[in-house]
Amino acid sequence: EFNQAPSGTVLPAQIQSGGTGLNMQAASVVILCEPQLKPSAENQAISRAYRMGQTRNVLVYRLLCEDSVDEKIISLLEDKQAVFDAFADQSEAADESREIDERTLGNIIQEEIERINAKRQ
Repeated sequence: EFNQAPSGTVLPAQIQSGGTGLNMQAASVVILCEPQLKPSAENQAISRAYRMGQTRNVLVYRLLCEDSVDEKIISLLEDKQAVFDAFADQSEAADESREIDERTLGNIIQEEIERINAKRQ
């Protein structure tokens, strides 16, 4: 129905549901509202608009709050993507990516808790 809808139609969706199993070649704008811990999840969601039949340019926007945990997650995503790109065809890359994910996410959460507590004092 989305692909047949008139111009100006909006389809709000969480990345977990909107990022898989849908062809949204009628879309011309993708807005990412929260970073995901897997770069592939965001890439797959964006790719839903880049399908055969797409006739328009697709714009991708990312909404982020300054000085927030989101910025740190984006930095983590960039690091993970670099590791993946460097070792994409080696199975060790997937293991290393998971280790970075768990360790770094714990560090990010701890830093945010400390930052929030410092602001309260």
